[in-house]
Amino acid sequence: MQTARVLMLFRHFAGISEDAPYRFLADQAIQSVTAQMRTNADAEDERLYYYAAAMANLQYRRMTAANSCSLTSAGSAAAQKAAVNQCGIAEEILKSCREQAAPLLKDDAFFFAAADVLSEGRSQCYSPNY
Repeated sequence: MQTARVLMLFRHFAGISEDAPYRFLADQAIQSVTAQMRTNADAEDERLYYYAAAMANLQYRRMTAANSCSLTSAGSAAAQKAAVNQCGIAEEILKSCREQAAPLLKDDAFFFAAADVLSEGRSQCYSPNY
């Protein structure tokens, strides 16, 4: 995966013009997406680029949301509503991009179990994880 392409999409999602301070976010997202890819997936597939950029965008939104917290008179932190909403939107974008890239990614949440009925009427489960 090319960092420059991920950064271009990230700038689009984040609405920023300068990406140099956030290059590490793109690098982390590329590492994460590469680790999730199936062995037969094409690393240059556009869906993976969008997924990586959306992942970097969510991290960027979380970082900027932390900066927008203010202390209240009681000493607790109050997050600004706009920052919270932007994080929610970034999560939805990530979810959508993940769904589009799903055929190219490993599904670690998948669990396969087979049941076999024994002669005594009891069942037994077989699982490759145990």
